[in-house]
Amino acid sequence: MPETKNGSALAGFKRLHVGVFDSTGEKIETKYVWEDEKGGTVNLNITGLTPELVDMWASNKRVWMKKQGTGEVKSDMDLFNIPTEHLDKILGRDKDENGTSWVGEDTRAPYVAIIGESSNAITGDPIYCALVKGTLGLESIETKTKEQNEEAPEPTKLAGDWMNRTIDGKSRVYGYHEGKEGADEFMKLVFPGYEEGSNSEGEEGSP
Repeated sequence: MPETKNGSALAGFKRLHVGVFDSTGEKIETKYVWEDEKGGTVNLNITGLTPELVDMWASNKRVWMKKQGTGEVKSDMDLFNIPTEHLDKILGRDKDENGTSWVGEDTRAPYVAIIGESSNAITGDPIYCALVKGTLGLESIETKTKEQNEEAPEPTKLAGDWMNRTIDGKSRVYGYHEGKEGADEFMKLVFPGYEEGSNSEGEEGSP
């Protein structure tokens, strides 16, 4: 019998796993874990999970309606101090021999997949929220003068646009997994072709 789950109440945002697809968009070639002082997770907001209602009215009443799939899935997240090398990779920025990162008309962000780790507010069991294929973009860069009283540093804001991907023969865009049991299998489905310890950075935070 499947394990009984404990509800949808979330507490905290522990870390974010980011997998970068290869040029074919089929396999994960690099994976990062953003946590603490290296990409510390502040918040993650996912929208567009509910599809638009399609209905039919006749004889002055609704006689048919349908909601299937999702809407236009997007994400917004705030993170602290993402390593520059990681940003270069996920944003598709070119880095020259002088160490300068460039963005221009030829810049194209690679496909990525992400898993955000939270926990159940009642039991403390881990909860994993995944977006299986899309791109991330840097919303803005802001600098401002120092004031007399010290202020907390501004987080880095990343926006994501997400699409469906075939997983186990079905079209998927979002995944939600509760508990440690089956978590490794869930990771493998979200990050296809990736083996822990290969071409990865920041893995010290992974379970």
